[in-house]
Amino acid sequence: MNIDIELFQWLNRQTDLNSSQIDLVDGFVFMLRKIKQHGSIRMVGNREFHSRFWRSHDRAFGYQLMKKKGRQQRAHLYQFYCDIAFEEALLKTDGTIVTLTEAGEAYLRQSKDKQLDLLFSYIW
Repeated sequence: MNIDIELFQWLNRQTDLNSSQIDLVDGFVFMLRKIKQHGSIRMVGNREFHSRFWRSHDRAFGYQLMKKKGRQQRAHLYQFYCDIAFEEALLKTDGTIVTLTEAGEAYLRQSKDKQLDLLFSYIW
């Protein structure tokens, strides 16, 4: 899996060394929990969630990674989340919708440290 350097640059800018909050794992878990809560999320392409899904994610975390309608670009962070979730079989799709799998449910029950370890395993 290739990870764009812009993701690392962006994460570095988001890092607050005085905070114990880990946005990387919090955002990933938020994505999975939202899919679990809704039961399924509409997809608009291959591993591409509807932009409305990500705009609500932006609002929740204050990221503003998605541009205004018509000028949207896939945010590297959101692509990273999707790639890991599908690679680890935390999500499944039938082509038009995505749902959480049993493995996804198990991931949500893990400790934050274990959740973060999985994400870091794709970075290091």
